[in-house]
Amino acid sequence: MKQIDSCAIILVRVSTYVQDYQPQVDDLINYAKKLGYNKFEKIDTKETGLADLKNKEGFERLKSFVKNNPNYKTVFATELSRIGRRQSVLHQIKEWFVSNKIQLHLKDTGYSLFDSDGNVSAAGEIMFTLFGYFAESEVKTKKERFLRAKKHLMSIGLSISGKTLFGYKKEYLENQKSTLVPDENNSAVVKKIFQWYIYGFENKDSPSIRDISLKCLKENLPTYTHSKRNVNKLLKEEGYTGFKITNNKRKNPSYIETSNEEKYIVTQNEIKYPQIIDKETFELAQQKLKSNNTTADKSNKHTTILARLIVCPLCGNYLIADYRIKDNIIKNTYRCSGRNKTIPCRNKQVISMNMLDSAIWSLIKTDLKLLSETINKINPNQNLETLKLNKENIEKMLETIDEDIIQLQNGIISSTGQRNIDLSKVIDAFDSRVKKLGKEKGTLHKEILIIEKQFNIAKKKLLNIEEIISKNVSSIENSRELLRRYVNYFVNRIEIIGHNTRYTVLRIHFKTYNTIEKRIIQPDGTIQIPDSEFGQMTYIILDKKMTIDIKAIKFTRKIEIVNEQQIKLYPRTIPIEMLFKMGHDEFEKNPIYKDVKPLKMTNLKLSQNNT
Repeated sequence: MKQIDSCAIILVRVSTYVQDYQPQVDDLINYAKKLGYNKFEKIDTKETGLADLKNKEGFERLKSFVKNNPNYKTVFATELSRIGRRQSVLHQIKEWFVSNKIQLHLKDTGYSLFDSDGNVSAAGEIMFTLFGYFAESEVKTKKERFLRAKKHLMSIGLSISGKTLFGYKKEYLENQKSTLVPDENNSAVVKKIFQWYIYGFENKDSPSIRDISLKCLKENLPTYTHSKRNVNKLLKEEGYTGFKITNNKRKNPSYIETSNEEKYIVTQNEIKYPQIIDKETFELAQQKLKSNNTTADKSNKHTTILARLIVCPLCGNYLIADYRIKDNIIKNTYRCSGRNKTIPCRNKQVISMNMLDSAIWSLIKTDLKLLSETINKINPNQNLETLKLNKENIEKMLETIDEDIIQLQNGIISSTGQRNIDLSKVIDAFDSRVKKLGKEKGTLHKEILIIEKQFNIAKKKLLNIEEIISKNVSSIENSRELLRRYVNYFVNRIEIIGHNTRYTVLRIHFKTYNTIEKRIIQPDGTIQIPDSEFGQMTYIILDKKMTIDIKAIKFTRKIEIVNEQQIKLYPRTIPIEMLFKMGHDEFEKNPIYKDVKPLKMTNLKLSQNNT
């Protein structure tokens, strides 16, 4: 290619502001001088090599300069990657060089775009494509290697990027890598919020996210916790259990419509955190979050005990509360929510709220053993929690002592390679210190044994079913919130399979129930299987002949409705009225009625209060 004069453009690029491009400039000027050039214009940029054409500042400056200085027809660059790293962009830049007859020299490879005749040969086209492929491939390999290293570091709790999770703070290790450690004050706040949400506080048995954020504000806890959004996010943060897998989605900066790049990058990183919340506590919070989200009665301002549990037999929608007062008498009922839809449900029946609430709770109460276990689980004994915490603290102290012993051992090992060290003195000091630490361990182990003994005694007390029920059931029955919490813990779905002026037949699907798995091994080796007071699917028939004294019978075996007056209890068809006339002894004597028992109704009366 014929040269107009000795003018040339030095084109350099670096990716970060930390890098220095001056060495590139010096090398290129020396190289260009050997080819006869002595007048130079430097164009330098600090930008990513993966930028698309419209965002390549250096190339835009190059075009502008050439347009105003037509005597500059030659460009020098160290290698093709200094111009760009994406093949699609590089080929667009090459077309500009060719159409404007601008020669391109690449120092490191000795490549020139035009040959001596001023043409781009077939070999030159192939070499340009190859260099572009290598430039793009190299950066992809670097990125993959960097991401692999980053993933590994995060999986062992190092160099965790992004905003630091509330409850932690960053610390830098000797190798300059960062790690997260619990922030003493904020991690205590995290624990407190989980405890509040699961077990309640003061007069709030089942606080909402808003209740907790307001309490955080009143107690002057960190500003972060004053937001409902942040409290909700905190309760869902799996990282507090010590480990989580991210599923973050972000825009891919390399994406253009004509490329093969994905529009979004999804990062699934395994991240290790110092544990603040144990997994059991976290799961309890998730269950409650899910329960509050799916069983909340959003149709009105009142909280009903059976909200989003009773299914309409015609349309499958949930029954909702209908609060009414007639002749100064409160007559609150459940009715189908589908009645108000565009195509209304044909089910016009209403069912007494108090009757249904009382029947379901009465059924739950039949299994006092299971109910007492649930009370202990939902409202754990404070003494047990204190003992568990004390034991955990002592175990942490034991871990610290073990770490101290390991450090002493490492100290001896490192001392063996040093001169002028009296090893006998070092070993004597080591032995003395280890003996002292050993005594401390022995004392702490004794403390653990004492705590475990106290723990077992306290646990045995909790097995006294009558004591647990007498202390807790009355408070549960006087709180709509508590009743709702317990009912939702046990019940999955309620179906009304029969309903007329005299009888109502319910089919209750339980998610927590007694099974034959709960077997008892006797001292002589025999296995006793306790009778289930209610099973996974249990039926109730309510006799409303006397509204002030509703009778109920429960079945743990499948029944079918024959008509308004009869049911089929395989293999027999039985009049419902006859069942209510039979006594408890008759049920016990006849095998066909083995799974049939009278149900003692507890009249809750909570639904009769509109406030």
